[in-house]
Amino acid sequence: MINIKKVTNDIKTDGKYDAILEHIKDKLENENPSLEEIEKLIIEDKYYVAEYKDLNRWGELTSVHIKPLEIKKSDSAEAKEAKQKINEKIDYLVLGEEYEVPSKKVIYAAWTGFLLLPSIYVIDNMVRMFTTWYVTHSEYVYLSFFVVFILCIWGYFKVVGNHTRQHEQYIQTQTMIRDLVKSGLEKGYFSHNEIYKN
Repeated sequence: MINIKKVTNDIKTDGKYDAILEHIKDKLENENPSLEEIEKLIIEDKYYVAEYKDLNRWGELTSVHIKPLEIKKSDSAEAKEAKQKINEKIDYLVLGEEYEVPSKKVIYAAWTGFLLLPSIYVIDNMVRMFTTWYVTHSEYVYLSFFVVFILCIWGYFKVVGNHTRQHEQYIQTQTMIRDLVKSGLEKGYFSHNEIYKN
């Protein structure tokens, strides 16, 4: 859902993307590449668009470059329906952008560990400081550690499963909107400037 011209312009003029621009300069062996040269390279090599999207994701910026369309009275029923579907899904595409990439299970595993270890530590310290359960009921203390461990593992699988479902739904919606945009441009329902941010 990106506008290649906007990506090209951002890389060339916006300091946030200087690392990508430097990489492009090295690749083109040109210290001052033109917009056309940059555009040609980023169309040929998907690496640059992926890097652009990653930088935006980490900077909490959107890579969804489509904008709401004005539904005109003169539009055909087909055009109105296409515009309405696009308009309805723009917020979803922007707000759910983190689901564009598949689940990074390592990150969720790390968060599970960050939750599990402090939880066991707190239980251990509370039992040591305020009770004699290690002497009288040590099996219950260890059972509580096991219960926390099982809950954290269950939470890990729930979060990974949720991300996977959200990813699949996001990609389906993105594909549907991409097809609607392509079709709308081909059929003349709207222009490139009407649908894409500059």
